[in-house]
Amino acid sequence: MEKIQSLELKNISKSFPGVKALADVSFTASPGRVCGIVGVNGAGKSTMMNILGGLLQPDDGGQIFINGQEVRIENPKAATDLGIAFIQQEIQVFDTMLVYENVLAADFDKWRKGKRSLVLDRKAMRKEAQKYLDALGSSISVDAPVYSLTVGEKQLLQIARALSQGGQILLFDEPTSSLSDNEIAKLFEIIGKLRDQGYIIFYISHFLDEILSLCDNVIVLRDGRKTGDALVSDIDKEKLVSMMLGYMVEGSARSSVRKQNDIVLRAEHISGIRLPKDVSFDLHKGEILGVWGLLGSGRSELFNAMLGIDKMTNGKLYYAENGKLEETTSKKLYKHIGYLTEGRHYDGLFLDMTIGNNITSSDIGRFASKFLGTLNTKKENEESRSLMKQVNVKATNEKMIVSKLSGGNQQKVIIAKWFLKNPDILFMDEPTKGVDIGAKTEIQNLIFEKSEKGMSFVIISSELEEIMSLCDRIIVIYEGRLVGEVSKSDFSKDSLMKGIVSQEGNHAD
Repeated sequence: MEKIQSLELKNISKSFPGVKALADVSFTASPGRVCGIVGVNGAGKSTMMNILGGLLQPDDGGQIFINGQEVRIENPKAATDLGIAFIQQEIQVFDTMLVYENVLAADFDKWRKGKRSLVLDRKAMRKEAQKYLDALGSSISVDAPVYSLTVGEKQLLQIARALSQGGQILLFDEPTSSLSDNEIAKLFEIIGKLRDQGYIIFYISHFLDEILSLCDNVIVLRDGRKTGDALVSDIDKEKLVSMMLGYMVEGSARSSVRKQNDIVLRAEHISGIRLPKDVSFDLHKGEILGVWGLLGSGRSELFNAMLGIDKMTNGKLYYAENGKLEETTSKKLYKHIGYLTEGRHYDGLFLDMTIGNNITSSDIGRFASKFLGTLNTKKENEESRSLMKQVNVKATNEKMIVSKLSGGNQQKVIIAKWFLKNPDILFMDEPTKGVDIGAKTEIQNLIFEKSEKGMSFVIISSELEEIMSLCDRIIVIYEGRLVGEVSKSDFSKDSLMKGIVSQEGNHAD
């Protein structure tokens, strides 16, 4: 394959029914540079990358040039043949296969010992896969089963596979969303090596600090149009946000410590089958309680045990019914709570159903007709429209299929679903994961408004800045145990890490 020296997009537009996703977007990219692509959800980032990846075709008039020659990218195979590789946000590997098989999975036919042979030249495959792993500075064994790898190592396999297919233009879509801090540092090191080796790299992320620390230049999209194209050295975070939104965002941190009202939920000595070990805490009415810990600490597993998703092996739950704490069960607690899970695509939404159906699913019984068990669809639609407006879901109407929405709007549909139920307590696991800064600010403000009216929140987040700006109090989880509690007046990265560091020190002893 010819070495790619330049990429140019000219007047790229893309329309869907009722929506102009891209409008006359033009830019160039060259080897040895990392180009950041930013914008709020629905700005056109994914549409642009899907056009480059061959998943979508631009409208008439748009042109793509590689090394000065116009090309048509009619499908993903055509993109691969042209040297374009997409490293997807969701890890795409074969867990039951070995590392070298994953790296070369795109073209097993190439490794047959004969045209009609079913036998693969596995010695040559191992050697070839090792070449790409070495280029990335990886020490993963080519013979390791993929199920034994960490998330970060699996992502590295995706990159190695892209290189094995001849990828010279690499598209990274939100690559750090499921990685630990150490894995993110390793990924950045790998991207730096690829930049030095002369690859053209596009990097899409909602984490603006990543864009500013990793990228050489940044392209900003808003409402399908290019609103910025600048060297990272010439801008700061505030300027970048302004180009993304068209206005400056004011901080949404709660300014004062909330008075500790009556206890609404008490957890005593909670242990579960998957990690939580003897955890106890109280939650007060109207409080926003943060739960923080490193990846794999057992944050989500704690609440899965409390709420009966996993087996709770020990402990008791108490809920304040009519102002008095009384022992309860996970099943009974569900009457009073909502649970926004981490994976909105897996267990948060009915993707093939409408926005309205998703919103009303949390309390569908209230719309049941007295006759024949049918639903009062008129009332259902009215409630859906009202909640869409309340949480600012950007969509044509409540009958739109939820899978067609941007990530931020999908997240707001889930929040609207639980606001319909109006629970006393709302558990939220990574409530702003994968959403842009505009939607993040809106979601945080909604949490503040509801807490002022007495709703209690338990927020699980891996983002330190977010959890410190949102919460009144934070408990710290390490290896399934509660190792610290920090009040708002003492919030800092050091205070949150203190318990974890002390535990690791004990292990070292």
